[in-house]
Amino acid sequence: GGWGVIATGLFTNEYRLNKAFGMTENIGWFYEWGRGSGNFTLLGCQLVGVLFVAGWSACIFGPFCLVLKHLDWLRIDPLEEEVGMDISRHKGRAYESEGSANEDAVMQLSTRRLD
Repeated sequence: GGWGVIATGLFTNEYRLNKAFGMTENIGWFYEWGRGSGNFTLLGCQLVGVLFVAGWSACIFGPFCLVLKHLDWLRIDPLEEEVGMDISRHKGRAYESEGSANEDAVMQLSTRRLD
């Protein structure tokens, strides 16, 4: 998303800007160089927009994640973490590997769920 917005500020040519908005004053930065100008208006607006969205997201989502961390809702149970989410949630191994969960932990999780 962010790259698409910035690329618009870099590569918008006069023809496409005229077709979309009926104006040709502020084209992409590379095309401005072709005109002999260094007009940074379009690219500057695009960068401000990307920075605003990133800042807004951080300000809204950051406190949300801090609350989840404080309530200890971001982590799974340590036993489920040891067994693995494929076994604890989906009741089967996703693949065979040497690092598979030990059978004692799987049995302990199974008996805990039955209680």
